[in-house]
Amino acid sequence: MADSEPGNVQLSISKLTLIMIVLLITVTVITTGVGLLVVRADYQTIATRHTTEARDAVNNAALALRNQVQFYQGIVQLISGKPEVANLLEFGDTSEMAAWSNQLRQLLPGTLGAALATPDGHIHGDPLQQRVGPSCEGDMRRLSDGDAIDYPPLHTDIAGLEHFDIITRVMSPSGEQSGLVFVSFHLDVLEDVLRGMSAEHDRFVLIDGHGITRLSTAAAEPQVELDGYHVRVPDTSWELVLYRKIPPTTNVMSQLLGADLLILLIGSVLVGYLGKRAVSAFRDDMTRVQEALHAVLQGEYRPSPSPTAIKETAALLPQIELLALRLQDTHRELRQQSLSDPLTGIFNRRYFDLMLAHQHEQSQRQPAAVLAVIDLNDFKRMNDEHGHAFGDAVLQSTAQFLRDRVRSTDIVARLGGDEFAVILNHMVPDMLVHWLEVTVRDYDQRMRRHVDQRGAICQLSIGTAMIDVALFATPEDVLHAADSAMYAAKQQRTGSSRYIIDAQAEEPSSTGTSASR
Repeated sequence: MADSEPGNVQLSISKLTLIMIVLLITVTVITTGVGLLVVRADYQTIATRHTTEARDAVNNAALALRNQVQFYQGIVQLISGKPEVANLLEFGDTSEMAAWSNQLRQLLPGTLGAALATPDGHIHGDPLQQRVGPSCEGDMRRLSDGDAIDYPPLHTDIAGLEHFDIITRVMSPSGEQSGLVFVSFHLDVLEDVLRGMSAEHDRFVLIDGHGITRLSTAAAEPQVELDGYHVRVPDTSWELVLYRKIPPTTNVMSQLLGADLLILLIGSVLVGYLGKRAVSAFRDDMTRVQEALHAVLQGEYRPSPSPTAIKETAALLPQIELLALRLQDTHRELRQQSLSDPLTGIFNRRYFDLMLAHQHEQSQRQPAAVLAVIDLNDFKRMNDEHGHAFGDAVLQSTAQFLRDRVRSTDIVARLGGDEFAVILNHMVPDMLVHWLEVTVRDYDQRMRRHVDQRGAICQLSIGTAMIDVALFATPEDVLHAADSAMYAAKQQRTGSSRYIIDAQAEEPSSTGTSASR
C-alpha cells in the first residue's frame, strides 16, 4: 500500500471524534449557562441529550464489536469452506494438521490459538501446543453435541491469554461434516475497538451470558459519578455496558443571548462540516476495504497505489494485502500437499486417478498411453525383518529409480503401500518392451550392488495395459487389467524382476524377466 503523498491530507477518526466532542461540549456548556438563567428546566434537556449520546455511543460500540467478530467469523468461514481443508481433515495426518494450524495462527492478526478438530470436537494433535485450553475443548464438544453455549465463547481464566473463540464447521464435497476449524483471538482486539470509541471518563465493560465481567477498558474504578447504559451485542450472547460521567449542573452567569446564538451557530456549522467530511471519507474508505476483502475472497486482490482518506484505514489495508499474499501461499502449499505422496515425493493416488481418467478420455483423440502397475516382491518380509525405516528407504529409492527412467511428460505415482504406477505417453509396443527390459534389469542390478540393501533384495513385478477407450470402457477397467497382469507376473517365481504386457493390447501378450532379457 502506497504511503501518503504530499498534499493528500488523511483524516483520523479518533482526532475527529475528539474535536467534535470538544466542540459539542463547548457549545453545550455555553448554551446551558445561558439557558439556566432563563429556565431551570433546560438542565433536563441537557441530561436527555447526554443520555441519548451515551445510548448511541454504547449502541455504536456494540455494533462495532459485532462487526469485528463478523469480520473474523467471515475469514474463518472462508477458510473452512476451502476444499483443501476438508481434504486435510479426511486424508491428512496429525502432523500435517498441526502444521496447517500453526500457519493459520501466524497468518491471521490477533490470533492466539488455532486447531483442526473432529466432528465431535476433539483436537487433532496436542491442544496445548496449538494453544487450545480445556475450556475451549469443552465448548467445541458441547457445540458438536447440539448443546447451547454462549457464542462466541469468552475465556479469561489465564492472565495475559484472555480471548474469544470462533468455531466453524467444515463440510466435505458430499455434504457431510468433516470436522471443525477453531481459532481464538486476543481480547485486546475488542478492547482496542472500545477504547477508540471512548470519550473522557468513559468505561466500557463486556459481560458474558452468565453475567461475568470479561473485559473492562479501565483498570480501576474512576473517582467520578457514572451512569450505566446496557445493551446486547447483536448476534452474540454478550452484554456491553457503558459507564459515562453524569453531566454536572452549572452556575455560569448569564451571557449575551446574541453571543450564545453566534457561538452555537458557528459550532453547529463546524460540527456539521467535519461530520459530513468524516462520514464521506469513512464511507469511501470502507467501500475500498469491502472491495479489497471481496478481492481477497476471490483470489484477485491487487494493491491500490492511491492513498486512503482516513489514517486508520491506511493501517488496515496493508494487513489485508499481507493476508491475501499469505492465503495465496497457503493455497499453493495445500494444493501441493494434496497431490503428492509425503514419503516419496512423487504423485499420490488422488492425482493418479485424475490423470488416468484424463488419459483415458484423451485416447479418443490421440495415441493411447500405457499404464504400468509395479509391485515390490517380498517387501513385507523385508520390512518386517529390517524395520520400517529401512522399508521407507527402499520405497524412496524405488520412487527415485522410477522417476529417473521416465520422461518429463510421463507420470510416476505411488498407489499405496509398496505399489507404484507409471503412465507412459506416446509409447509404441517396441519401445514399451525395451523400457520394461531395461527397467527390470537395472533395478535388479541396483538392488544387488546397493550397499545399504545388501542381503535384503526385492524385485519388481510389472503389469501393463493400454489406456485406450476402445479396449477398456472405464479408467477402472484399465487399472484392473494392468493390476491383473502385474499379479500374473508376480506368480512367476524366477528370483528376479519380471513383467507381463496385457493381452488385450494390439500386440500379442509379452512377458519377460531381468534374467532372461
